[in-house]
Amino acid sequence: MNLKVSFLSVRGRKRGGGPHLFVLHILLLGLFWMPPGAMAGAPALRFGVLPLQTPVVLARLFMPLCARLAKVLHRPIIFATAPDFKRFMARAQAGRYDILFLNPYLYRQLSGYRAVARIKGLPFIGLLIAHKGSGIVTLTPRALKGRTIAFPDRQAFAATLMVKRYLQARGVDVDTDMRPVYLRSQDSVILAVARGLVDLGGTWPWSLDQESAEVRARVRVLARTPPEPEMPIAVRDSLSGTTVKALQKALTGLTHSVAGRSLLRHMRIPAGFAIASPADYAAILRGPKSHASAAP
Repeated sequence: MNLKVSFLSVRGRKRGGGPHLFVLHILLLGLFWMPPGAMAGAPALRFGVLPLQTPVVLARLFMPLCARLAKVLHRPIIFATAPDFKRFMARAQAGRYDILFLNPYLYRQLSGYRAVARIKGLPFIGLLIAHKGSGIVTLTPRALKGRTIAFPDRQAFAATLMVKRYLQARGVDVDTDMRPVYLRSQDSVILAVARGLVDLGGTWPWSLDQESAEVRARVRVLARTPPEPEMPIAVRDSLSGTTVKALQKALTGLTHSVAGRSLLRHMRIPAGFAIASPADYAAILRGPKSHASAAP
């Protein structure tokens, strides 16, 4: 396997915290893989992953998948992410990515892409978490008044929008009754809650599962939102039908081999991927105003 990894100015954080914190700032994070016998000069496909986690965590999760897809599609795969949701979406809208892994809400805001696959067996739900020693028991306006609540980004679907909608249905307006803070990544939210730096946090099961047993032991789940359609993988409309079918076959076929199942366990997606279509996401409303008014 011929791998070339490029880190330019990466921002990350060592799990230990304290004096061992180190700072890197990401502008580009890429995986280039040319399988033996690949067609000379074959154009690379750019796999853009929404910055749900820190860049280092995303690289660890998605580089093996990119390598697998590159082998099956016989062309290089470039893994890329962005410093935040806003810049990721701007790059996606500008056509910087050929394949996208992003949340259903942001997918519905894009034009020029169509859903072709989805995570299988992981309902897309939001989690409201608190420190295990927290005295918060009820989710009422009185109990949550003035409390700090952390989110990864204003446009995080499960962790932010769905959690806000869940609380709104219970009479709690997060933006006026509480003190929301936005920390850029799911990792940061979970760690802030685990360390008692904030009262509450919004996340989703897949991100919580990535944390160490020690971190997970420090938090408790207070509430789970109703489910929405699972996380999609979308492609540019200009991608050929042959390539799309090969991609779908590669993704759905991961559960059929020992190596594929090992890769999926590594990604915490044990059931693998299923075929999807744009129709599966038609019920996800566009825009924050329309979504905020949707029924819980």
